[in-house]
Amino acid sequence: MTQHSGNQNRPLAGIPPGQQVRIVGYEGGRMLRARLMSMGLNIGQVVSIVQNNRGLIILSVNGSRLALGRGVSQKIFTSPVELPA
Repeated sequence: MTQHSGNQNRPLAGIPPGQQVRIVGYEGGRMLRARLMSMGLNIGQVVSIVQNNRGLIILSVNGSRLALGRGVSQKIFTSPVELPA
């Protein structure tokens, strides 16, 4: 399990469409972490939420789109991205 402490950290499943967030941790085993990293969902990666409905969550990562199920997206913890002024 990767650490995800902090008050502003939220599961990816709870982020509304149109938001950008930074991945700060995972809750899962070695195989889940390896799978997420192979898709480019590394810790520190900024992702945009394209769609978040009852089933799938569609992300934009490095110009590509990924679809994640609700269960996996509950195990990815994020923090808000600070936009430059």
